[in-house]
Amino acid sequence: MLIAHLSDVHLGRRQYGLEARAKDYELAFLRAIDEIIGLREERGVDLVLVSGDLFDNPRPSPSTYLTAIKGFSRLRDSGIDVLVIRGNHDASVINPIDNPITVLDSSGLVKYLDHGYVDYGKVRVIGVGCVPTNSRVKMVKALRELLGNGVNIVMMHQYVEGAPYRYPMPNIDYYTIPAGELPKDAYYAVGHIHEHALRHPTLEAVYPGSLEVWDSQEFETHVLEGGRLRMVKGQDPKGFLLLNVDEGSGRVRVEPIRLKGGRRMIKVIVNVNGEPPSTFKEQLGGLGTLDYRDAYVEVDVIGELGDGFSVRDYGFNMVKGLINGALKVNVKLSVARRGSAKAQATHGLIELIQTVLNKSIGDEAVVNAVLRALDLISDGKVNEAVAILERGLGLGSDVEWLQWS
Repeated sequence: MLIAHLSDVHLGRRQYGLEARAKDYELAFLRAIDEIIGLREERGVDLVLVSGDLFDNPRPSPSTYLTAIKGFSRLRDSGIDVLVIRGNHDASVINPIDNPITVLDSSGLVKYLDHGYVDYGKVRVIGVGCVPTNSRVKMVKALRELLGNGVNIVMMHQYVEGAPYRYPMPNIDYYTIPAGELPKDAYYAVGHIHEHALRHPTLEAVYPGSLEVWDSQEFETHVLEGGRLRMVKGQDPKGFLLLNVDEGSGRVRVEPIRLKGGRRMIKVIVNVNGEPPSTFKEQLGGLGTLDYRDAYVEVDVIGELGDGFSVRDYGFNMVKGLINGALKVNVKLSVARRGSAKAQATHGLIELIQTVLNKSIGDEAVVNAVLRALDLISDGKVNEAVAILERGLGLGSDVEWLQWS
C-alpha cells in the first residue's frame, strides 16, 4: 500500500502580514496535490494522510476554504481517499469539535478522524486529534483501545519528546508526549514539527514538515564579509512523505518527496565589528550583487558600533535601497556601542523597533525617529526614547508598557 503523508499546510497563513505569502501557502498545497496525482498515475498512491494544521486558523476565509475544496476535489476525482486530523491551528482547545475540517468531511471530500480509524485490508489508520500535554494520558489510553491486529498507522499532531528539531517551535511544551508512553507496535504519521522528513530516534515516527518555509532559520542564508556575500546555507527543503506499507511484514518504508517552485526566502547577515561608518557603508555595496527578484528578504545587522559613533552615523536606513526587486525587505537591527553595558538595552526593545519599521516603510521621518530612539536606548535613556516614539509616531499610551521600572 502506498500512502502520501503531508502535514502543516497552514492554508490562509498571511506570513509577515503579506497576502503574497498566503498565496504561497496555497500554491504549495496545490503543487503537493499535483505531485500526489502524478504519483497515483506512476506508482499507484492509494491514500493521503493530513496530520493536522490543514488550516492556519479555525475560522478560515471563504477563499481559503475554496483552495482546500479545489485541492481535495482533484484527489477525489483521481480516486484517492483523504484522511485528516485536527492540529492545534485547526481548532480551539476550548471547543475542538467545532472546526473547519468537519465542513470538508460533511461535503464528502475528506474523512475526518478524531479518535477513530479506517481499515484498508490489513492496514488500520488511526487518527487522534491534537491535545495539550496535560490531556495526553486520556488520549494515549484511547489510542491503545483503537489498535488493530495488523499494521497500525497512527495519525497524530504532537511533539513526540526526543525528536531532534533544529528550529524554535511555539507551544512545543504545551503539545508534548513522551515517546515512552506511546505504543511501540505502530508507525506514527506525525505532524506539528515543520522540518522536512524529521525522524524520531527511538520511535517509528517521521514528520513530513510544513509545505512552506515557516521560520527565518530555514531561509537561504548569506553573510556579508569584506563587501562580498558568502552563501552559508541553501533554503531548507519542503515537501511530504511517501509511505510504502508492506502488509506482510508490517514494515513502513519512508521516502521524502521534495516540492519545487516555492518563493525564495533570503536572509543576509551583516556584521558590524566596530569599523567606522565610512568603511561600513562601502562594504554595504556588496548587498546589490545578489538576485533578489520576488524574494522575501531579511537583513540582520548585528554587532558593535565604533567608538564615538551612533546608530544614525552608520546609515542603516540605506540597506533597503540596495536590494532591488524583492517582494519585501525587512531590516532587523541588533547593535550596541562597544564596551557599553547600557547599550545592551537595545536588544530588549528590538522587537518594538522592528514592528514600527514594518508599519512605516518609506516614511523618512518615522525611520529617523526610530533611529534616534535607538541612540537614546544605547545610552540607557529608555524613557526619553519612548517619548521620541510617542511624539514622532503618535503612538500615545500604546507604548506605555515599555516604561522600565
